[in-house]
Amino acid sequence: MEISVLADSELSAYGRNQIDDVCDQAFGSISGDKDNSFNYQWVLKNDWHVIVKLDGVITSHVGIVERIGTVDGKPVRLGGVGAVATLPNMQKKGLASAAMDMAAGFMQDSLKMDFGLLLCAIETEPFYRRLGWQEVTGPLVFDQPQGKVTFHELTMVLACVKQDWPPGIIDLRGLPW
Repeated sequence: MEISVLADSELSAYGRNQIDDVCDQAFGSISGDKDNSFNYQWVLKNDWHVIVKLDGVITSHVGIVERIGTVDGKPVRLGGVGAVATLPNMQKKGLASAAMDMAAGFMQDSLKMDFGLLLCAIETEPFYRRLGWQEVTGPLVFDQPQGKVTFHELTMVLACVKQDWPPGIIDLRGLPW
Protein backbone atom coordinates (compact mmCIF):
# COMPACT_ATOMS: atom_id res chain seq x y z
CA MET A 1 0.00 0.00 0.00
CA GLU A 2 1.29 3.43 -0.98
CA ILE A 3 -0.23 6.61 0.54
CA SER A 4 0.63 10.08 -0.70
CA VAL A 5 -0.59 13.66 -0.63
CA LEU A 6 -0.66 15.54 -3.92
CA ALA A 7 -1.56 19.13 -4.75
CA ASP A 8 -4.37 19.29 -7.28
CA SER A 9 -1.91 20.73 -9.83
CA GLU A 10 0.28 17.60 -9.46
CA LEU A 11 -2.44 15.20 -10.60
CA SER A 12 -2.10 13.74 -14.06
CA ALA A 13 -5.19 13.37 -16.23
CA TYR A 14 -4.95 9.61 -15.61
CA GLY A 15 -4.79 10.11 -11.84
CA ARG A 16 -7.75 12.49 -11.93
CA ASN A 17 -9.74 9.92 -13.94
CA GLN A 18 -8.86 7.21 -11.41
CA ILE A 19 -10.06 9.42 -8.53
CA ASP A 20 -13.29 10.19 -10.42
CA ASP A 21 -13.79 6.46 -10.96
CA VAL A 22 -13.24 5.68 -7.27
CA CYS A 23 -15.76 8.37 -6.27
CA ASP A 24 -18.28 7.29 -8.93
CA GLN A 25 -18.10 3.67 -7.79
CA ALA A 26 -18.31 4.60 -4.10
CA PHE A 27 -21.10 7.19 -4.39
CA GLY A 28 -22.69 6.64 -7.78
CA SER A 29 -22.00 8.80 -10.79
CA ILE A 30 -23.27 12.34 -11.09
CA SER A 31 -25.93 10.99 -13.44
CA GLY A 32 -27.64 9.52 -10.41
CA ASP A 33 -26.76 5.84 -10.05
CA LYS A 34 -27.31 6.08 -6.29
CA ASP A 35 -29.64 8.14 -4.10
CA ASN A 36 -27.97 11.40 -3.10
CA SER A 37 -29.62 13.05 -0.11
CA PHE A 38 -27.15 15.93 -0.33
CA ASN A 39 -28.58 17.68 -3.37
CA TYR A 40 -26.22 20.64 -3.33
CA GLN A 41 -23.68 22.18 -5.64
CA TRP A 42 -20.28 21.11 -4.33
CA VAL A 43 -16.84 22.65 -4.81
CA LEU A 44 -15.50 21.40 -8.14
CA LYS A 45 -11.92 20.71 -7.16
CA ASN A 46 -9.94 19.95 -4.06
CA ASP A 47 -6.72 21.75 -3.23
CA TRP A 48 -5.09 18.51 -2.03
CA HIS A 49 -5.65 14.80 -2.60
CA VAL A 50 -4.69 11.98 -0.27
CA ILE A 51 -4.54 8.87 -2.39
CA VAL A 52 -4.05 5.23 -1.50
CA LYS A 53 -2.66 3.01 -4.22
CA LEU A 54 -2.51 -0.76 -4.34
CA ASP A 55 -0.42 -2.20 -7.16
CA GLY A 56 -0.25 1.26 -8.77
CA VAL A 57 -4.04 1.74 -8.87
CA ILE A 58 -5.82 4.40 -6.80
CA THR A 59 -8.24 2.54 -4.52
CA SER A 60 -9.06 5.17 -1.89
CA HIS A 61 -9.18 8.97 -1.83
CA VAL A 62 -9.66 11.90 0.55
CA GLY A 63 -9.96 15.44 -0.79
CA ILE A 64 -8.93 18.53 1.20
CA VAL A 65 -10.09 22.09 0.51
CA GLU A 66 -8.27 24.98 2.20
CA ARG A 67 -10.76 27.59 3.37
CA ILE A 68 -11.08 30.43 5.83
CA GLY A 69 -14.60 30.13 7.16
CA THR A 70 -16.11 31.88 10.12
CA VAL A 71 -17.65 30.80 13.40
CA ASP A 72 -19.79 33.50 14.97
CA GLY A 73 -18.21 35.94 12.52
CA LYS A 74 -14.61 35.18 13.55
CA PRO A 75 -12.20 33.66 10.97
CA VAL A 76 -11.25 30.00 11.33
CA ARG A 77 -8.74 28.19 9.10
CA LEU A 78 -10.51 25.05 7.91
CA GLY A 79 -9.27 21.96 6.14
CA GLY A 80 -12.46 20.88 4.42
CA VAL A 81 -12.49 17.11 4.05
CA GLY A 82 -14.64 15.56 1.36
CA ALA A 83 -14.74 12.95 -1.39
CA VAL A 84 -13.76 10.27 1.13
CA ALA A 85 -14.14 7.25 -1.11
CA THR A 86 -12.89 3.69 -1.51
CA LEU A 87 -13.60 1.26 -4.31
CA PRO A 88 -16.52 -0.93 -3.13
CA ASN A 89 -14.54 -4.20 -3.40
CA MET A 90 -11.75 -2.69 -1.26
CA GLN A 91 -13.90 -1.27 1.56
CA LYS A 92 -13.57 -2.47 5.18
CA LYS A 93 -9.81 -3.02 4.75
CA GLY A 94 -8.57 0.13 6.53
CA LEU A 95 -7.72 2.07 3.36
CA ALA A 96 -9.99 5.05 4.06
CA SER A 97 -8.85 5.09 7.69
CA ALA A 98 -5.23 5.24 6.56
CA ALA A 99 -6.05 8.05 4.11
CA MET A 100 -7.96 9.97 6.79
CA ASP A 101 -5.04 9.61 9.23
CA MET A 102 -2.66 10.95 6.57
CA ALA A 103 -5.07 13.84 5.83
CA ALA A 104 -5.28 14.72 9.54
CA GLY A 105 -1.51 14.82 9.92
CA PHE A 106 -1.12 16.87 6.73
CA MET A 107 -3.74 19.43 7.83
CA GLN A 108 -2.07 19.75 11.21
CA ASP A 109 1.64 19.65 10.34
CA SER A 110 1.86 21.06 6.82
CA LEU A 111 -1.22 23.24 6.35
CA LYS A 112 -1.44 24.43 9.99
CA MET A 113 -5.24 24.42 9.85
CA ASP A 114 -7.16 25.30 13.00
CA PHE A 115 -9.59 22.44 12.39
CA GLY A 116 -10.55 19.83 9.85
CA LEU A 117 -14.27 20.03 9.03
CA LEU A 118 -16.45 17.56 7.20
CA LEU A 119 -20.12 17.17 6.38
CA CYS A 120 -21.56 13.69 6.63
CA ALA A 121 -24.68 11.59 6.85
CA ILE A 122 -25.60 9.99 10.16
CA GLU A 123 -24.67 6.55 8.76
CA THR A 124 -21.01 7.52 8.40
CA GLU A 125 -20.65 9.23 11.79
CA PRO A 126 -19.28 6.14 13.63
CA PHE A 127 -16.44 5.82 11.10
CA TYR A 128 -15.31 9.42 11.58
CA ARG A 129 -15.82 9.33 15.36
CA ARG A 130 -13.45 6.32 15.59
CA LEU A 131 -10.83 8.49 13.90
CA GLY A 132 -11.16 11.28 16.48
CA TRP A 133 -13.66 13.56 14.74
CA GLN A 134 -16.32 15.17 16.94
CA GLU A 135 -19.81 16.36 16.12
CA VAL A 136 -20.40 20.08 16.53
CA THR A 137 -23.60 22.03 16.62
CA GLY A 138 -23.99 24.98 14.36
CA PRO A 139 -25.93 25.84 12.58
CA LEU A 140 -23.75 25.51 9.49
CA VAL A 141 -24.40 27.59 6.38
CA PHE A 142 -22.76 27.63 2.97
CA ASP A 143 -23.19 29.21 -0.44
CA GLN A 144 -25.42 27.83 -3.17
CA PRO A 145 -26.52 29.46 -6.45
CA GLN A 146 -29.76 30.61 -4.78
CA GLY A 147 -27.90 32.09 -1.77
CA LYS A 148 -26.93 30.83 1.68
CA VAL A 149 -28.48 27.53 2.82
CA THR A 150 -28.40 25.73 6.15
CA PHE A 151 -26.99 22.20 6.33
CA HIS A 152 -29.22 19.88 8.36
CA GLU A 153 -27.08 16.75 8.52
CA LEU A 154 -23.96 16.17 10.63
CA THR A 155 -21.01 18.54 10.90
CA MET A 156 -17.84 17.09 12.40
CA VAL A 157 -14.50 18.67 13.26
CA LEU A 158 -11.03 17.50 14.11
CA ALA A 159 -8.74 19.73 16.17
CA CYS A 160 -5.52 20.45 14.30
CA VAL A 161 -3.81 23.56 15.70
CA LYS A 162 -6.55 24.96 17.93
CA GLN A 163 -8.08 22.66 20.52
CA ASP A 164 -11.47 24.11 21.41
CA TRP A 165 -14.12 24.50 18.75
CA PRO A 166 -15.84 27.89 19.22
CA PRO A 167 -19.63 28.03 19.58
CA GLY A 168 -21.77 29.86 17.04
CA ILE A 169 -22.96 29.92 13.47
CA ILE A 170 -20.51 28.21 11.11
CA ASP A 171 -20.21 29.82 7.67
CA LEU A 172 -18.10 27.97 5.10
CA ARG A 173 -17.96 31.20 3.04
CA GLY A 174 -18.25 29.32 -0.22
CA LEU A 175 -19.52 26.09 -1.68
CA PRO A 176 -19.36 22.97 0.50
CA TRP A 177 -16.71 20.31 -0.13
